[in-house]
Amino acid sequence: MKLHKFAAALTAAALSLSLAAPALAAEAADQRLTRVTLAVKGTLGIGDEYTEFYGEPDETALGTRWNLDWKNEEAELNVTATDEGKVLSLNRWERGAKVEPVSAGSREGLSFPAMTRDQAGQCARAFLDRVLSENETVTFTDKEEESLSATEYSFRGNVELNGLPSPMSVYVRVRLSDGEVTRFWRGDVSDYAGAPGEATTSVTQEKARELLKSTLSLRLEYVRDGEEEMAVLRYLPNGTDEFYVDAATGELVNLTELRERLRRDYETGGGASNKFMASADVDATTSEAAPALTETELEGVAKLEDVLDKDSLDKKIKGWRELGLDSYTLGSASYSVDRETGEVTARISYAKNTEDGIYRRYVTVDAKTGELISMYGYNPSRIVLAEKDSKEYKVLLTTADAQAKGEAFLKKLWGGQFAKTERYNEADETAKVADVSFTFAQKVNGYFFPANSLSVRVDATDGSIMGFSRNFDDKVVFDTTDGLISEEQAVDAWCGSFPVELGYMEIPVALDMSKEFELLRNAGYSYYNSLKPGYALASQDAGYTGVDAKTGELVKPETAEPETMFYDDLEGHWAREILDELARYSVGWMGGKAQPDKALTQLDYILLLSSADGYRWRDVDEEDVERLYEFAYRNGILTKEERQEDKVLTRAELVKMFLNSRGYGEIALLPGIFRCGFADAGQIPEADLGYAALAQGLGLVEGDSQGNYASTRPAVRCEAAVMLWKYMKR
Repeated sequence: MKLHKFAAALTAAALSLSLAAPALAAEAADQRLTRVTLAVKGTLGIGDEYTEFYGEPDETALGTRWNLDWKNEEAELNVTATDEGKVLSLNRWERGAKVEPVSAGSREGLSFPAMTRDQAGQCARAFLDRVLSENETVTFTDKEEESLSATEYSFRGNVELNGLPSPMSVYVRVRLSDGEVTRFWRGDVSDYAGAPGEATTSVTQEKARELLKSTLSLRLEYVRDGEEEMAVLRYLPNGTDEFYVDAATGELVNLTELRERLRRDYETGGGASNKFMASADVDATTSEAAPALTETELEGVAKLEDVLDKDSLDKKIKGWRELGLDSYTLGSASYSVDRETGEVTARISYAKNTEDGIYRRYVTVDAKTGELISMYGYNPSRIVLAEKDSKEYKVLLTTADAQAKGEAFLKKLWGGQFAKTERYNEADETAKVADVSFTFAQKVNGYFFPANSLSVRVDATDGSIMGFSRNFDDKVVFDTTDGLISEEQAVDAWCGSFPVELGYMEIPVALDMSKEFELLRNAGYSYYNSLKPGYALASQDAGYTGVDAKTGELVKPETAEPETMFYDDLEGHWAREILDELARYSVGWMGGKAQPDKALTQLDYILLLSSADGYRWRDVDEEDVERLYEFAYRNGILTKEERQEDKVLTRAELVKMFLNSRGYGEIALLPGIFRCGFADAGQIPEADLGYAALAQGLGLVEGDSQGNYASTRPAVRCEAAVMLWKYMKR
């Protein structure tokens, strides 16, 4: 039964801002704990099995949360609940000795999980039926695959409130051994200030889509067409703020600007706020001491034919005055040999000690010619502009001046390629900053091709170059500009890829100076979040990257979707259900064909058994075959001397290989102790009798229509799968 407390929950959420502080004084803490505990026990069905219990209130600016903890010698249960007893989270632990689950691929542990994912999902839904409020529903959105090694399954989704989607997420984890929920958490209306807005709207979905479409823009650029040396034109989305259409007013609201304005208004109003100190632009991979070679290593490098030592490279690098390295001290040199091309590069480090700290530069060059390849660096801190009359005031280059410095350098270094480019990134031409980066992308037929680009970073305090790099492929062929669709058509297609739906949105609301919001202001909030119905662009059904500029079709990257195992050749076959159940756990053969009545080869059988160990094989090549047989040797399926990939197995060989793999081989060979009930038992060779008896005793093999074991009859693929299934079901 769902909780019938939604009205109370909304009232509590709305009043919590003003009532949270005096709540404990208004009602005795032990009385409140009694009330909350009884409600939670009734919801979760908690009995008297626990020997220890604690309950602790957490009074926050948004209301009270109770932490309830039950314990005994074997288990612990922790629950978080609202002051009305609504369960918000649950964690269950087993405290006693636990036996680790045996992996699916072990010799003893080959079996199906105690519960399918669908069955676990039913347990998760039954739990949510107990903890959700009447006006709440949840649809699970994740699509996790079945797994033989699974001991738990997890489910995720979002709460639908009053029939509308919401940002409140839900997580449920189910233990497969008994269907118990071991972990649960959820977002709740009590996380928000005020009551959610009514689930009504004054604007149509079509009007909302038009308003949201107005926030979208696309740029037309060349992009590579897969792995080909061809670039095609494509409309690509520009970055945008977050918008929504208020369902009550029909107004288009910029949420990004709203949050920033509320934060800024709060801070300028003297409220407490976090202050952030700007830090240096440091390469996270670089430690204080740059990588260095020992003298012995440097001597070894110097012996390489035509490779220059670091002093020679230093002279060539400092010949480029634009880098401003005259006042820097040469540090280490690390050399790298490209394993494919044999090209040798060297990374040379430089440092300059000042009162402000250490300035660092790292230059990569061709180790044989000293030709510049790339560079990066950083200064000890960002330079903050002071007043002109301050002694610390430093005149910085404008962005336009810095760009001129950068362009001159790139033209000198890579003139031919630079001539094909234009400025790609945007920057404030009049701003004065400590350093500024520029990207110049190739432009063809009036459109950018960002994959071919040159970049440069200029130190605006002295005009020196502090970084540069190149990514350029002159072999690319560019498509023509014939038959392009308009940007308006592209935006229509792009906007159409986003579902637009009415739902609850997390909306920032300004705090006023009334007593109601005093707790939030004192807690450091610059605004509070509320739930309001509105329209927004939801996530695309597919991960599109843009719009084809000629066809108008949506484009998504070619990604290898994880292949699932399925069969399309089992219609009417007696083993269909068994083969399909195995396939749900990826046990069987990839490629869509089971070929159930085909003669079973040795390699086919090893493929089947390895899949039960978690392996997946498709388009098996020679290396894969070697790995398969290594698996077979390792698991006792057969010996190296018995390897015959295309050999058709008999029923006796099928049974023998399987029981050997499960560790029954030594038992099966014990002489004179086995009897079996097959009609042809007297014809079974002595070496196979133990295997036949064990297979019959374990319920793995039944006689044919005449009750015969038929040890010499060729086995077929479905027989191998059914025997494996029976073993896993035992």
